Amino acid sequence: MNIRLLALALGTFAIGTGSFVFAGLLEGVAADLSVSVGMAGHLVTVFAVTYAVSSPVLVTLAGAVAPRRILFVAMSVFALANAVAVVAPTFELLLLCRAVAACGAAAFTPTALAVASSLAPPEERGRALSFITGGLTVAFVIGIPLGSLIGTYSSWRMTFVMVAILGAVAAVGIRTLPRVESPPIVSLRERVDTLRQPVVLAALSLTALGLMGAFVVFTYISPLLAEITGFGGTGVSGLLFLFGVSAIFGNMLGGYGADNIGYARLAMSVLVLLCVSLMAFSFLVASSGSALAIPGTFAALAAWGVAGFAFNPLQQYRVSQLAPRVRNVALSLNASAIYLGQGVGAGLGALALDYGSLGTLGWVGALCVALALALLLGTGFEKPEAAPEG
Repeated sequence: MNIRLLALALGTFAIGTGSFVFAGLLEGVAADLSVSVGMAGHLVTVFAVTYAVSSPVLVTLAGAVAPRRILFVAMSVFALANAVAVVAPTFELLLLCRAVAACGAAAFTPTALAVASSLAPPEERGRALSFITGGLTVAFVIGIPLGSLIGTYSSWRMTFVMVAILGAVAAVGIRTLPRVESPPIVSLRERVDTLRQPVVLAALSLTALGLMGAFVVFTYISPLLAEITGFGGTGVSGLLFLFGVSAIFGNMLGGYGADNIGYARLAMSVLVLLCVSLMAFSFLVASSGSALAIPGTFAALAAWGVAGFAFNPLQQYRVSQLAPRVRNVALSLNASAIYLGQGVGAGLGALALDYGSLGTLGWVGALCVALALALLLGTGFEKPEAAPEG
């Protein structure tokens, strides 16, 4: 694997930690800023929706700028926004910090994926993409559990000190990258035209639905795990570490499978496993306190980690193959679909809590994934992929 990809993976690690660390901090944030846990969950929604809406626009506006400069400025904005979040006195200002951080992430991630895709030979493109998304995966193994522990023993604000430092280190690493050739400039109209291709739109919709289902549950994973197992902050951090380790295997499976296994067959298996594992959490809430609760939680988290993180590199590979002449456009749109799914999923989770309970989250998330599976089956993804560029 090209060593230059390491700096890009470090950047996605910083973004992944900053994006998802709230999953273990919502209760502390809610208590400190005098809002409900459901309202605190909108910190995830605002970040994700801002990312989804701003990514195509920002990447278009920066089309003539050298990729290395885009990556450095975007990561610097992300780090600075998280530094300001440390001292945010109100929930509203914290929401604004999340929106600004999302803009930095929205410019960084698709640029990093496009650069990685261009640096890798065609037969290794799936693994190159999974290496970059591996930074997000490692965030689940190290960044999120560590952030949760810091929040438990210190303050959620100190967690954002950690995120800001990670972002600053990533920005320094990006400065060491050699110059990378700028991709062809693509207008916003061309990006919209890409969306008009039915097979591309279907693939992006599949991405959004899959992430929507996962984030209905993941946004509120800390109180959910505490309810099922009775664990405190340290125990929940340990469970999040298990989830992250499983995610590493899932990310590797998705990258390998994209290059060596038929897309539709693997995607179908991944979605079925994801649906079942999310549904399991509703049953586990009902059986909390029983002998099956803790081992069942271990199994559900492990299966979810593998399935959920195999899904992302599969989808990135798929959309890049469907639009080979505008690969950077396709990847930026897929990144938007990922964060749109996360944002809507977090919002659905808040509604599920307001009108139901923690036990409602699992079946709502599973229903979203079931819709993704129906879309996969109904859009003929067994058809040959688009012809390669040239």
